[in-house]
Amino acid sequence: MFKSTVSVLVAAVLLSPAAFADGKKEVTLSHDYDAALLASDEGASVLLAELTKAAKRTCTSRIPAYGGVYTDLACADSLVMAAVKEIHAAQTAAGVDVAPSFERIALTQLASAD
Repeated sequence: MFKSTVSVLVAAVLLSPAAFADGKKEVTLSHDYDAALLASDEGASVLLAELTKAAKRTCTSRIPAYGGVYTDLACADSLVMAAVKEIHAAQTAAGVDVAPSFERIALTQLASAD
């Protein structure tokens, strides 16, 4: 059986003085996912975990002065929120039903943005 794979591309502009001393930096997240995951709550949870992990990886930067890394959690949350909105909009436009848990998260984020 053929499973469709869809790519989500989201961008966020962030300001994190500890990680980016020069000011604003645009961060982009591109993530391929299996659209079939959205058919069940379990699959939606897996997709959200993948998105969160990818967003944290994208929003993590190395700080040479300290010899460590810094993860901007606000950046990661912003990327996950944008990805969920984009995925939900694409699925809705395609007329595909999504799992109730994913639908709830997407609608909550859409309502809080207004």
